[in-house]
Amino acid sequence: IVRSQEALRHAFRAHHGHLHLWLWGAIWIAMAMTAHWGGTAAIENTFPYIALAGGLVSGLIGWWQRQAVRVPVDRRFLGVVLALVLFAGIWPLVLRPNVSHETIFTFISLLVAQIYVVAGIWFDSYLLWLGLILAALMIIGICFFLPIFWIWVAVCGGGALLLGGTYVRFFWR
Repeated sequence: IVRSQEALRHAFRAHHGHLHLWLWGAIWIAMAMTAHWGGTAAIENTFPYIALAGGLVSGLIGWWQRQAVRVPVDRRFLGVVLALVLFAGIWPLVLRPNVSHETIFTFISLLVAQIYVVAGIWFDSYLLWLGLILAALMIIGICFFLPIFWIWVAVCGGGALLLGGTYVRFFWR
């Protein structure tokens, strides 16, 4: 029994999201450095493709992990995530904010952080703290580090995701 429990814990730790965190940490760093060095044209010409490639790789990782660890899909959780995303699409129409690439990136980052927090509450996991930390870092960045916002995103946003993935892979129990 002890050996099977250890094997199960090892399988979950090996397939419990660290690859996604590493992938998206690297993508955030790539997007931020592209924006920092390339400006508006680079943002508009590369962000959609970087995000699309990340989505495809995320899908492949999810498919591969599903082969190793079968866990039923929680449809209520997916419904909550869908509701959050749909309402996130409405808020800018209602608030009519002063739009810049930095504020749009922060808004989307806060949405992702909110989904992490909800997932952490829902599944009692590390994602709660990762979402709260990510949200705090993005708010600090947009409020206090706007002149170096993209460097802040690369180091603090991408770095938080990379460190979170490292924690999950090697230290989370």
